[in-house]
Amino acid sequence: MFSCSISDSNIEPELSVLEFGGDFSIMKKMEDAGGLYKVDGIVKEGLEIFGDNGYSWARLRIFHTPNMIGPVCNDLNYTIKLAQKAKKFGFKILLNLHYSDNWADPGHQDIPVAWQNLSFELVQDSLYNYTRKVIEAMDNAGVLPDMVQIGNEINNGMMWPHGKLWIDPNITNWDNLSTLLQTGIRGVKDASNGDGISIMIHAANGGDVNASYKFYKNIIDRDVDFDVIGLSYYPWWHGTFIELEANILYLSRKFYKDFSIVETAYYSKNWYPEPTPWKGIEPPFPPTEQGQYDFLVELARTLKQNTRVKTLFYWKPDALEIPKTKINYLGRSLFGENGDAFMGISAWKDVANN
Repeated sequence: MFSCSISDSNIEPELSVLEFGGDFSIMKKMEDAGGLYKVDGIVKEGLEIFGDNGYSWARLRIFHTPNMIGPVCNDLNYTIKLAQKAKKFGFKILLNLHYSDNWADPGHQDIPVAWQNLSFELVQDSLYNYTRKVIEAMDNAGVLPDMVQIGNEINNGMMWPHGKLWIDPNITNWDNLSTLLQTGIRGVKDASNGDGISIMIHAANGGDVNASYKFYKNIIDRDVDFDVIGLSYYPWWHGTFIELEANILYLSRKFYKDFSIVETAYYSKNWYPEPTPWKGIEPPFPPTEQGQYDFLVELARTLKQNTRVKTLFYWKPDALEIPKTKINYLGRSLFGENGDAFMGISAWKDVANN
C-alpha cells in the first residue's frame, strides 16, 4: 500500500490496470546463437513464454551505430526484426532511443561518433532527422512503436557534452537538455503516423523524491511535452518500496502524467551486486528463485495501488549463458543459464489474476 496515499479521503483507491513488459533487446541474439527457452522442459519461443505469463509490452533499445559486439547489437535492422517477432506474438512496442553508439545511462551518455564534431544547431538537425527516419522505417516495416523513450536514464543529461546536465557542481544545463528532448519528440511526432505515439522521459531516480521532482519540474517548466514519467527501480541502488511509493505519489500530485517503472530486476542466483553496496537497506528478499518471485509479486502489488502507474518492465529477463554471444548472464534473468524458466516469470501473471 502507498504509505502516505490518499489518507485525506475515506474512499478506497481504485487499483490500477497495470500492464507488464520486458526489455527483450538481447533475445534475438540469444536465439540466433542457438539459445533455447524452456518451461517445464518444453522448448518454446522466448516471446511466447513471456506472452503466456502476462507480458504484453516489449521494450527494445536502439543504438545509433553499434559495434555489434556483445549486447551492443541493436541497430535499426536488428531492432526491426525483433519488433516484427514481438508484434507476431501480440506485444506492444516501447522503443528505447539511446542516442549513442553504446550504453547510455546516468554515467555514460556519449554522443554518436557521427555527430561528435557538429555544432549544437547541426546536432539538433541530426537528432531530428535520425529520430524521424527510425520511426518511419519501423512504420514501413509494420512495427510502428506504441511508445518511444527520448533517451535512456537521462537524469544526468544526454548526448554529452551538448546535453550534459551538470557542467560543474554549481552550473546546470537545463536549456540544452530540454532543447534536445523537444527536438527528439518533434522527430517522433513529425514522422508518418507518429502523432499517436506516446512519449516517455526516463530518469534512473527510483525512490529519490527530491531528484525526481527537480528533474521533471525543470524540463516541464521548459515546455518539454511528454506523456509518461519513466523511472528505474533497482532496490540495491534506488531504495525501499516505501521510498518508491512516496516518489510516485508525490510526482503524481505535482504533474498530470502517467507512470512507468521502465526497469527493474532481482537476483535468483545467491549473488548480490558487488562491489555495489545496498543503499543503506537490508535486501527485502533473499537472492533465490523464491525470493525473486516474491520481490516481483510485492512490487506489482505495490504499484497497483496507484492508478497512474500503467506499465512495469523487467530488464534483461531473457539472458542465457552463451559465451560466444559475449553477453554477461549476471544472475538476474528469469531463466537459468541453460534456458529453464524460473518461477519468477509467472509472478506478474499471478498478481494480475488475484
